[in-house]
Amino acid sequence: MFVALSAMSVWLPVNAQKKITPVDDDPTKPRQPVLHYYDKHGNPLEEPVLFIADLDTAKRAGPKPVYPLLHSVSVGANFFDGVMMLAGQKHASFDVWAELSLHNWIQPVVELGVGYADSRPEEGNFHYKGKPSFYGKLGLNYNFLYKSNPDYQIHVGFRGGYSSFRYDITDITINSSYWGQSNTFSIMNQKAHALYGEVVGGIKVNIWKNIGMGWDFRYRFKFKTSNGSNSSPWFIPGYGTNSPLSASFSLIYTLPLNKKRPDNVSVDDISEDSATQEHPDK
Repeated sequence: MFVALSAMSVWLPVNAQKKITPVDDDPTKPRQPVLHYYDKHGNPLEEPVLFIADLDTAKRAGPKPVYPLLHSVSVGANFFDGVMMLAGQKHASFDVWAELSLHNWIQPVVELGVGYADSRPEEGNFHYKGKPSFYGKLGLNYNFLYKSNPDYQIHVGFRGGYSSFRYDITDITINSSYWGQSNTFSIMNQKAHALYGEVVGGIKVNIWKNIGMGWDFRYRFKFKTSNGSNSSPWFIPGYGTNSPLSASFSLIYTLPLNKKRPDNVSVDDISEDSATQEHPDK
């Protein structure tokens, strides 16, 4: 009995002085400095290294498409030069085109058309008749709003175009100041071909159901152009005249290949999706 009382008299004061330290699991609390005695290979360091914070080894995820691979097919008709002819332009290139939308992101494009001219240029002394000739273009568009509603697009792209064509130059007038006379002649049945490129930037909007409209601005440049046997072409089908700037205005029909819409895409809030792409941390 005496031994039991003595043991209790010793145990009670010891346990009365014992403290329980709670575990601090507050994730918002700054990390405490940590001493590292070994390198990443497990070898001892000559002196301990103090780390104030752990390195963040997580990598930011890159941009990923949210729409299916085969998303849609669009066909369009460009009638910009038709509007310009109403304003007095005497040459035109009319084309139809088809576009395959991959993930609503990358869009291969093919354009096929016919160009012709019947003009007396103000800066020239001749009458140029470009016979109706075919041209073709291949290219690609990049849609910046690939995570947003596909009814609205902002894109840039490029095209490569080619045309083989024929033309006549008539009523070529040469004035002689010495003799005070004018001579007129013609150059007929000329044949040439041209290879050229385009940088494209534009927008697309939906106007009703699967019908949309698109506006493109184009900067054109020649890769290689052949001349006729006795002349140089004034007009190139699909390219135009000497100005490198042009535009296209199209009526578009879009056929969805996959109607499933991602859950995180809002049809009515395009601006929010666009801002998320520009600021992925938000």
